Amino acid sequence: MNSPLNLFRLAGLPLSLTLLSILSGSVINRVMVVELGLPVILAGLFVAIPLLVSPVRIWLGHVSDAYPLWGRRREPYLILGALIAGAGAALAVALVVRTPALFSLGAGLILMSLIAYGLGRNLTGNTFQALLVDRFPPGVSRSRAANLYEVVKLLGMIAGAGLVGLALRPYSAERLTLVVALIALGATVLSILAALGQEPQGAAHRQAADQARSSPFWTSLRHLVWRDPQARRFLAVITLTLLGTQMQDVLMEPYAGLVLGLDIAATTQLTMFWGLGALASLLLSGLALIRWLGLARLYWLGIILLIPLFPLIILAGLNQQVWLLQASVLGMGLASGLAAASLLAQTLAFTSLRSAGLLLGVWGLGHQLGRALASLLGSGLVDGLNLTIDLLGTAPPSAGERALFAYGTAFLIEAGLLAAALVAFRRLRVESARALLEEA
Repeated sequence: MNSPLNLFRLAGLPLSLTLLSILSGSVINRVMVVELGLPVILAGLFVAIPLLVSPVRIWLGHVSDAYPLWGRRREPYLILGALIAGAGAALAVALVVRTPALFSLGAGLILMSLIAYGLGRNLTGNTFQALLVDRFPPGVSRSRAANLYEVVKLLGMIAGAGLVGLALRPYSAERLTLVVALIALGATVLSILAALGQEPQGAAHRQAADQARSSPFWTSLRHLVWRDPQARRFLAVITLTLLGTQMQDVLMEPYAGLVLGLDIAATTQLTMFWGLGALASLLLSGLALIRWLGLARLYWLGIILLIPLFPLIILAGLNQQVWLLQASVLGMGLASGLAAASLLAQTLAFTSLRSAGLLLGVWGLGHQLGRALASLLGSGLVDGLNLTIDLLGTAPPSAGERALFAYGTAFLIEAGLLAAALVAFRRLRVESARALLEEA
């Protein structure tokens, strides 16, 4: 079951999800705004649809736990999710190219296609993590698998974006439709080939399905999550951590442009620095650090290293030191990767064989909620501070100083959110969670 070939083949699932996310995210965003001239907020809403439907992943996880298809809890749902996600992503992009009207039947079909993609993506992503719980024993083995497959996703994002960009030159609507159809088909086939024959079978898994089915969805959710202080605390840790590490996604490039005067090429490189740092630390964590330090120490190390970097970013703006900003962003990638590696492993540890799908749905929702709130809070803070400056009539003498104040304050709040995550994490006792005690 855990042969090198099967483990390598299993990587096709996260890789296929990454390829589809490029189509439903970057490609749709670009076409709607640039080629069709539609409002940016509309493009943002369409891209956010898979995020908005993510609460359904909790129920989908419970269905996977409790209602096997043809005797299997994971493989059929992985394949079903892949088919829905692939069809939804391909249809959405193909319709976007042909639907310039804001209010039309085609726009409604795009919306429905993206909802279908979101449902399929959440079903596949959540079930994939549940399959890792089924396949790998608790501890280092499961943690290492989760992080190495996360590395596959990052590598797929980097390589896939480059290949899609090359395939679309020169751009035309017909060429885009063909490329999208081929990628969606390839990603779906890759998912099916990756899923077949991967699920372990045994009395323990059949018994876990029977136990999950014996408790209704809402009863299980209330019992295992809402009435368990450890589960609620862990959900808070996830959300606060994502808030504190993802706000920079919407802050960093505008800050570098407004405060340090960097051009588009230079600000785009900052994302590369962050991505390289995160990729390196995720890979190193999966190979060695989780085993050497343990999950709790690795999380502490990541957050403790991350918090001082926010003042350094502000200092880089004050002194107009581009090298300091670049070094700080690289450090943020490294530190964020350490915390993310630990948190990802802990989400798989805070599960049970009986309710892995449901619990991972809750933790996945925490990740999605943190990302969504990070985007809203980051942009809202900057706009709110700028508005406050205008109302008070105390605007700094230059646009650069004004931006430094607004973005710098947002960075300090981001550091404060990470400090709050550390406080919540310090009180966390995963071993006392109901889900784990009832399985012991």
